[in-house]
Amino acid sequence: MNISIIGTGYVGLVTGVCFAKLGNNVICVDVDEKKIEMINKGVPPIYEEGLEQLLVENKNRIHATKDYEYAIQNTDVTFICVGTPSKEDGSIDLKFVKEAAEEIGKQLKNK
Repeated sequence: MNISIIGTGYVGLVTGVCFAKLGNNVICVDVDEKKIEMINKGVPPIYEEGLEQLLVENKNRIHATKDYEYAIQNTDVTFICVGTPSKEDGSIDLKFVKEAAEEIGKQLKNK
């Protein structure tokens, strides 16, 4: 299966690498060029025990980009794994989730 993951933090990258380990092709989308470059070199931008080894072992099945169009047009399933920080009042800030959903929606119109 071809899977896209939006966000390459702890949830997104670990999820993507695990899907790749199961034999899926994974495209990770992020806005951070440095994270994208590191992931594509097989170097995780975060620490999670065992993640680096799994990323290296599955490097041929996982690719990072900032290109939503490429990711959505070339995958069957998309997971949104972006940050949900707290607002000043303690409530959840869904701004990044909404932005990701809007980008996905734009690309699905052309699929």
